[in-house]
Amino acid sequence: MSVLRKLLIQGIRSFDPQNQDIIEFYAPLTIIVGQNGCGKTTIIESLKYITTGELPPNSKGGAFIHDPKLVGENEVKAQVKLRFYNISHRSMTCVRSMLLSQKKVTVTQKTLEGVLSFDATATEEKVSISSRCADLDAMLPEQLGVSKAVLENVIFCHQEESNWPLSEPSILKKRFDEIFAATRYTKALESIKTIRKTQAVDIRVARGELKHLEEKKAKSERVRSEYEKATVSIHQYRERIDDIQRQEASVTAQIEALAGQLQEFMSLQTTIDGLQMNLDQKVASYSELESNTTIIAVSADELGRRHVEVARQIESQESDIQNKREERDRLQGQIQQLQKQVNESLSEIGRLRAAQESLEKKIASRATAISDQCTAFNISVDPNGDAERQTAECMTAIESLLGAAESERESSRQKAKETEHELQAAIDATQSEIYSFTNAASVSERQTAANNNEIRNLSRKRDSMLTEASQREELEAEVAKETKLLEQARTQDSEDSYRDTCKQRRVELTDIGDEIARINAEISHNNRQADTRAKLVLRRKELESNDEQSKLLSSTPGLSDYVSGTQSFASESERTAVISRSIESKKKEISDCTARSKEVQGILSSTKMRLDMARQSRDEQLKDIGHKRQRIDSVGGIEKFDNNHESARKELVELMEEAGQYKNVSSMYKAFIKKVETSHSCPICQRGWSCKEDEAKVVEKLRVDFTKAPANLLEIEREIRDCQRRVDELNSLEPSVRDVRHWDTQVSGDLDTQIKTLTEQEAQAMMDSDETDGQSAVLLMELDDMIEHLRKSEELVRVEDARKELQRQIEALEHELQATGSTKTIDELQAEIERHQQRDATVRRELDRLSHDHELKQKEVSFRQDSIRTLQNRLSELARRTSERNAIQERIVILESNNVKNESECQEAKAKADSLSPQMQENHQRLASFRSDAREKEQRIDQRIRDIMQGRDRLALMSDEIEQTRASMRCDPGNSKYPDRLTMVTAQRDELLEQVDTQNSTLSNIVSVLQESDRIAGKLSATLREISDNMRLRANATEQEKIKADLNLAKESQARLEAQLSQIYDGSADASDSADETSAETKTTDDELLHIPRKRRRGDNSASGSHATKRHGGARLQKRRNILNAKLSQLTSERAGLQGEVKQLEDQARRLNHELSTDYKDVDTLYVRQLVQCKTEELANTDLETYGKALDAAIMQYHSLKMQDINKIIRELWINTYQGTDIDTIEIRSEVEGARNSRSHNYRVVMIKAGHAIDMRGRCSAGQKVLACLIIRLALAETFSVNCGILALDEPTTNLDQENIDSLARSLARIIKSRQEQRNFQLIVITHDEIFMQLLGKSEYADYYWRVYKNENQCSVFARRPIANS
Repeated sequence: MSVLRKLLIQGIRSFDPQNQDIIEFYAPLTIIVGQNGCGKTTIIESLKYITTGELPPNSKGGAFIHDPKLVGENEVKAQVKLRFYNISHRSMTCVRSMLLSQKKVTVTQKTLEGVLSFDATATEEKVSISSRCADLDAMLPEQLGVSKAVLENVIFCHQEESNWPLSEPSILKKRFDEIFAATRYTKALESIKTIRKTQAVDIRVARGELKHLEEKKAKSERVRSEYEKATVSIHQYRERIDDIQRQEASVTAQIEALAGQLQEFMSLQTTIDGLQMNLDQKVASYSELESNTTIIAVSADELGRRHVEVARQIESQESDIQNKREERDRLQGQIQQLQKQVNESLSEIGRLRAAQESLEKKIASRATAISDQCTAFNISVDPNGDAERQTAECMTAIESLLGAAESERESSRQKAKETEHELQAAIDATQSEIYSFTNAASVSERQTAANNNEIRNLSRKRDSMLTEASQREELEAEVAKETKLLEQARTQDSEDSYRDTCKQRRVELTDIGDEIARINAEISHNNRQADTRAKLVLRRKELESNDEQSKLLSSTPGLSDYVSGTQSFASESERTAVISRSIESKKKEISDCTARSKEVQGILSSTKMRLDMARQSRDEQLKDIGHKRQRIDSVGGIEKFDNNHESARKELVELMEEAGQYKNVSSMYKAFIKKVETSHSCPICQRGWSCKEDEAKVVEKLRVDFTKAPANLLEIEREIRDCQRRVDELNSLEPSVRDVRHWDTQVSGDLDTQIKTLTEQEAQAMMDSDETDGQSAVLLMELDDMIEHLRKSEELVRVEDARKELQRQIEALEHELQATGSTKTIDELQAEIERHQQRDATVRRELDRLSHDHELKQKEVSFRQDSIRTLQNRLSELARRTSERNAIQERIVILESNNVKNESECQEAKAKADSLSPQMQENHQRLASFRSDAREKEQRIDQRIRDIMQGRDRLALMSDEIEQTRASMRCDPGNSKYPDRLTMVTAQRDELLEQVDTQNSTLSNIVSVLQESDRIAGKLSATLREISDNMRLRANATEQEKIKADLNLAKESQARLEAQLSQIYDGSADASDSADETSAETKTTDDELLHIPRKRRRGDNSASGSHATKRHGGARLQKRRNILNAKLSQLTSERAGLQGEVKQLEDQARRLNHELSTDYKDVDTLYVRQLVQCKTEELANTDLETYGKALDAAIMQYHSLKMQDINKIIRELWINTYQGTDIDTIEIRSEVEGARNSRSHNYRVVMIKAGHAIDMRGRCSAGQKVLACLIIRLALAETFSVNCGILALDEPTTNLDQENIDSLARSLARIIKSRQEQRNFQLIVITHDEIFMQLLGKSEYADYYWRVYKNENQCSVFARRPIANS
């Protein structure tokens, strides 16, 4: 049990921060008395702060700590220390410290380290806990054995918050919830409810997930089956593709071998043609070069030596020419630089001439300005002097005038200042005399007004004392009347009758108490069976809940459709069996439907796969055909392909024939020219020309054609190469043309027909699949309904079994209670007790009324005695006031005589002040006139000074500008050769012009020499070019011999290859008509082609034979290659179709495998896991519902019992304390709002009047409010402070009349008496009412009380005083 021992306060509120004040708490009663403002409430605040850590209301900003300003310090340390016994009766000490710092403007409060310590005992050492490592605010309530809310709102409630039971509903609810600790349990209920809601959602989600997993499990089985089928098909198709690829490799090898032979044959022909063309070009080039070159008949070595020597001479000559050119460029640069300097000199000359003209103008302007200044200021200068002398004389005169003007201005200012000072002194002297007279008059007036005011006050006081004689007679009559009434009151008050009546009522109270004790004994007897009765009530409620659940389950839609023949079921277990059989039947139907669905899905998947493969094959072939068609369109389109191909071949032959003709045209033109020049006749018709001009024209025409022949041959050879590329391109497009034509005529239609058929099959399969899926869905829904019905039926079976068990338990409990013989319930006995308590309250009220009437009579006697004493005192006061009225009359006469004297003095002073006013006005006018004249004179002098300064500044500015211009035209200090800069720049310009002429002459000589050197270099270059042409002629002849040798070698190789091809293909020409024979011969020929030796032999063949051999051999090779290409195209088409199908199957298998590894991964394990989780969550949710119901019932029962106990104590205290008859009792009403899982309590304090409950808030007086709140706190303390018997009452008598104060003292005495055996009971009463303290002291439960007062330093201190001496 916790008990308070001592409290130390230092630096809190008005307590001294330098001293420690200690107060000791007694048991069972501690009384603290003191005047208002002495620091009594600080004790409650300190106890609340030390136990809860909460500061008092309105104490922010350091108001709880002693103000540093009062002690003259910047910091004040405060401390509260409490020593107490905890609930284990272990001595403990708690210390809390604070610091208040005073800044310049603000104060700062800081909480220092707190300490909670377990004091040392005989067996245990002292243990201290710091606030840095523990929460003292939570530990203190635990050690005291009471919650923090009870400490704040009940035990140590602040005076400003003591009326909280009658505060606003929201505040009242918050406080009661904290006291009942309802928030924790409400949060627990809300948490359970939230968890159940969350779990309900999770369960629904889990059920949906379970159903989803079950569907995924079925789908995964179907997907796995399709994947296996696709894998088998892929394996079969790949085997066929491998076989086709082997055939394609064989055909490709044959085509490559044939292409190699064809390429070798064409390469040889191209080589021969190129060599022949190159040889012809060399011959033509040699002839042209020979005709234009002078042949030098020397050896090759001599020719080379001459070439080197001439080249060396050219190099030496070019070096000399380069040096001359550099010298020329240097001279040109120097001439340009000199010309630039000449231009700059010309520019400088122009600028200097402009400056000279400007200087002359400025000198003329300055002369004009000097003349103007002399005229304006009457200055004379020497007219024969130069300009500079005149300027200096004028400036000197102006400076003299300026100094004289400034001296005149200063003298004028000094005189004005002295005169103004004299005038102001006269004004001040007159003003001082006027002020002294005015002040004397004002003093006299104020003295007169004060005397008059005092006379009026004394007169009123004197007049109020005029009725003293009549008042004396009235007071004497009242004294006689009060004496008579006192005698009558003493006669009416019979002490014996009062005692007899009180004795009878006390006997009646004793009888009522005995009856209540008997009923309590019977209740105690019945309480021993309380557990059995509670079980019986609980079982009956469970039986009612069981019946409701059974009705709810029986009303499930569709459950009544299950019947046993034409009769209803004898028990619910029979219905369960029927439902189970129906479920098995339904599952069989679902299994059959699932099998049909799988079969239809297999057909649908197969059809989709074939359709996708067909579409993909068509798309790929369309893409390939489109690409081929695009290539064919680029060469003219498929319709014109054959014509274009044949035209290209013919054009190639024609171009090759034309090239052969151009190879011989050069010799023909050369022979024609020679014949014309020798025979002077036409080489064809043998006729001559009429004139030389015609012959010259013909020769010129032949020479031109002879010159153009090599270029034309080159152009034709380029056209041959272009035509050959076009023919090769058309040859390569022949397979594509065949593929496109085959596609247009056959393949496209076949694919469209196949896709159309497969699409129809797919639509039919999808319709069948939808039908089977619909049937399966309907069956699954029916199965779900049956499973739900089965669950409901099984639940009904469990409910019936539970109902039978409850009925058996109820019968057993009823039999057990009947054996006790008790005929009354606890409620009936409790109601009987309440009736006796009401009778007890009525008797007590009557007893209190008698006591009250007796006290009223006693008070009336005391009142009459006090009235008599008061009247006698008033008579004495009247005698004293008579003498005081005489003294007032004498004072009035003196004040009136003083007023007459003051009035005469005031009039005399005012007359003297008025006589000085004209003189004062005249002095002010003279001063104003003087100031105006002085200001005008000074302004005139200032204007003259400004004019002189402007003239001086203007002349100075002009002189400066003239001097700057002259300085810019002078030469540099070190150059004294020229008189001025203009002459110097002109001389420099002439020198530069002479230098330019000299450099131009030198440049002309160098240019002449350079031209001669260029002529010599040209002659050397011509000689070098002639030598080079002779060297090229000799090199051309050598290259011709080499080309002829290579040409003969190539022709021999071509002849040998043609002979080999003739041997291979001549034997197989007759078998080309039959397709089978052609295939066999093709294989034989291809094998032979692969073994043709590629050695080349030299041989001579004619040009015409070579062309014929090329055409014959190339045609046979091309024909054979076309046959092989057709076969390869057929194999490739077949392989592409199979690859398309394989790709479709692989995509399908990959998609199915991806679904199995992602969408259906571990679906079986997840299904089992989800099933277990779903069932577990359902069971857990059911358990939470049970826990929530049990907790809610416990909270409601606990709240109901506590409210009964509180209201019982309140009713007893109110009846024993309240002395009025208008309120029977008061109660705390608790009303429950909200649903079962979200209940909350609303509280209100009501007063019972004539059996009616009325809200007390706003309808009671201040005294009733204080008393009600005090009684409620006492009841709460007794109910919730089992382990802590401490209660502090701060000013409990506020707003109470004396009767209720006396009654409260008696009630507190009874409470102390009833709980004095409880060793931890401590009542702390803080009051300023000395009478209330005496009443509590008479209870003999306290020998001392604590007096709180302020010492000479205005700091609060404690002092213990014995109650007997107070």
